[in-house]
Amino acid sequence: MQLFQNVTRQKSADLSLADTGPLLPGFPTFVAVPLSYFYGFGARLRRRLYRRGWLKDRFLPSPVVSVGNITVGGTGKTPLTAYLARLFKEQGKRVVILSRGYGGRRREVTCLSDGERLYLKPPEAGEEAFWLARQLPGVPVYTGSSRHAAGLAAWRKHRPDIFLLDDGFQHFQLARDLDLVLLDAAQPLGNGRLLPAGPLREPPATLRLADALVLTRYDPSCHQENLEFLRRRFPDQPLFTATIEPQAVHCFPGGEVLPLSSLSGLAALAFAGLARPRVFLDTLAGLGVNLRGFKAFPDHHVFRPEELSGLIRLARFQGCEALVTTSKDWA
Repeated sequence: MQLFQNVTRQKSADLSLADTGPLLPGFPTFVAVPLSYFYGFGARLRRRLYRRGWLKDRFLPSPVVSVGNITVGGTGKTPLTAYLARLFKEQGKRVVILSRGYGGRRREVTCLSDGERLYLKPPEAGEEAFWLARQLPGVPVYTGSSRHAAGLAAWRKHRPDIFLLDDGFQHFQLARDLDLVLLDAAQPLGNGRLLPAGPLREPPATLRLADALVLTRYDPSCHQENLEFLRRRFPDQPLFTATIEPQAVHCFPGGEVLPLSSLSGLAALAFAGLARPRVFLDTLAGLGVNLRGFKAFPDHHVFRPEELSGLIRLARFQGCEALVTTSKDWA
């Protein structure tokens, strides 16, 4: 029995310039909709307090580029952050990534990686921040609830030319020089409702404050209508498209790297803890995996040894040759 990690990386496409989401589980409509109005009032008030200067944001010594969204989970913020880090590094820039470290136990300012050495791993560190640190040699990754404090700590040690802020559109405490906001091509605004009645973290009009919009997982054969909708609604925002494509398969144990073609026809049981597991399933189907079953876990799930043992038993019972998951889940 082998465990394969399906490794993905953000790719840019067309850098020249719905479907509706369900209600969040656990909230019936008659409860969720009224609560969403209170949530929206709080979200608008908080942003307005910072924009008018009644609450102060703080600056870092180098430019800050934020990669964020206005929906809950699943738009590709972390892969795009990695893509930008590689891009800036190739241009000779010193880059530091700042992350909240969601899912990790550490809340204080933490140097997860100095670019040469990894100091922590999940569950002490959040799996997305750990994935960034592992994927990006030469790029320090700092985490903390205060990204300003994390940035100052990184500045004292590394003197970066640029900071990349992962999931930063709602982190008003830190001033940004560029706000990139990601939208999923299949459902850019979900069902148009705010939490908990829908996936929106802020009202759609907030997108007019972004410096640029990026429509991720874009397929021109089925997402052109959503692209045109966004162009009409937000004509002043530059709108880019991007795809997220698998790049390789990593085997465990042994660490062998195989081509994607090795998954074609493979009898496998898949598992993942993702905000939108359907995207992972569609990817596996596109690669020709003979999927015998799929086990979904909550987003940012910390897997216990007994859960992995149970997955191995289930895979053997179903006659699978391998278990398949994402590199984020295997972090």
